[in-house]
Amino acid sequence: MKKKEVFVGFSGGVDSFAAAFLLKEVGYHVTAVHLILHDPSPQKTEKQLHALAESLGIPLITKDLRKRFRDTIITPFAKSYLSGKTPNPCVWCNEQIKLRALSELAGEHGVPWIATGHYARKELDEKQQCWIIKRGRDKKKDQSYFLSFVSQEHLKKLLLPLGDQIKAELVSKIKKGNHPVGERSESHDICFLQGTSFAEFITAWAKASKGEGTFVNKSGKILGTHDGFHRFTIGQRRGIGIADRTPYYVTALFPERNQVQIGKEADLYKSTFRVTGCHWHLPPEGNDISVLCQIRYRHKAAPATLRVLDSNKAEVSFEEPQRAITPGQVAAFYREDLLIGAGTIDTVLK
Repeated sequence: MKKKEVFVGFSGGVDSFAAAFLLKEVGYHVTAVHLILHDPSPQKTEKQLHALAESLGIPLITKDLRKRFRDTIITPFAKSYLSGKTPNPCVWCNEQIKLRALSELAGEHGVPWIATGHYARKELDEKQQCWIIKRGRDKKKDQSYFLSFVSQEHLKKLLLPLGDQIKAELVSKIKKGNHPVGERSESHDICFLQGTSFAEFITAWAKASKGEGTFVNKSGKILGTHDGFHRFTIGQRRGIGIADRTPYYVTALFPERNQVQIGKEADLYKSTFRVTGCHWHLPPEGNDISVLCQIRYRHKAAPATLRVLDSNKAEVSFEEPQRAITPGQVAAFYREDLLIGAGTIDTVLK
């Protein structure tokens, strides 16, 4: 086994290409690994990826994971959405699909390292003797949130070569090499939606009913009708179609009654919620912990108190109310730049 062999997740975007580029530059024997997750024309994609790998002088291998991706990510996503929640499948895909598959392939080939193009940093916590994740140096591109549920099993093998990079500088460096990577970067959209909306995807995937439901206010008064609660998510403004002096927004979903609660923008701001399925990168120190809590990828982490209820559950109270706290989304907990843990938003309390 060569200590400097690494399998790099390779999608063809700028970030995964850059990860392979940097690792080769510092002396690693790099193999590009393309995981086929949902691509309807993988042969065409593979041809493009071979050209990218050849420009770096590295081999490319592919692994068809479409069935595993469908069973592990898409189906649970659809079921969660139809239960009135709005999950983030990208977070789960990193741990359950991408890193697991890379780790399995690396083990089969006797390769000690795996790598991805995430803008995040990995360090060893000397006190706890475990690997930890920190925000990337490029704060505008930080992707530590997407690694919230990565296990120690995968983290110990994981290299994150983009963690200390500034993306603009990195792209400029790659362009000078005349590589055929193009301009596009890694997408933060949900890959399997492929340009469709949540509502369109769920309707087609789960054959969700278009049966008529009702819009209600927080007092339960009916304000109008809609074609199915699955067409809406908390914070949504478009598609409500009820005129008033100021816009209405979706504030809650009640799938069992096919109801969508709507209110004004001020009604979107809440302070306290509960999370379940907690994953700790570092053991919580005490029951009430001061943290910075991030409730979705584009949300700026805000000061909060994290009350640990047990190893699996916690209650979070923001110092200032935050907009559109959404059940199903991941809440990540930080101490400055250090990711200490995460959980799935279950219930918004107040």
